[in-house]
Amino acid sequence: MKRNGDQNENLGVLPIKMKKIKARRKVREPRFCFKTMSDVDVLDDGYKWRKYGQKVVKNTQHPRSYYRCTQDNCHVKKRVERLSEDPRMVITTYEGRHIHSPSPDEEGSLASSQLNNFFW
Repeated sequence: MKRNGDQNENLGVLPIKMKKIKARRKVREPRFCFKTMSDVDVLDDGYKWRKYGQKVVKNTQHPRSYYRCTQDNCHVKKRVERLSEDPRMVITTYEGRHIHSPSPDEEGSLASSQLNNFFW
């Protein structure tokens, strides 16, 4: 009596041994979080941003907004939301580091450029 493996060899079918592929974990970029009291959601930080999403957050009436830096090859993301306990507080979270300096054509204040030099 022949085993199944021998039968497959006679038919020209060989069992395939699968290699184990190690899963690559995505490297997380550093995150920086700022709490600011403001009536405006998006604060001027000297960079240009494009909004790419918005999400309803549980237990608050204020949505969370998602932004990407508009500069080519810059993968920095920004998340803006209001604190549920105090809607006057805006929480801005930056993920990643800019590979360029702030946009010069914006009318950024001196305080904004000093803030960027301090944290980046």
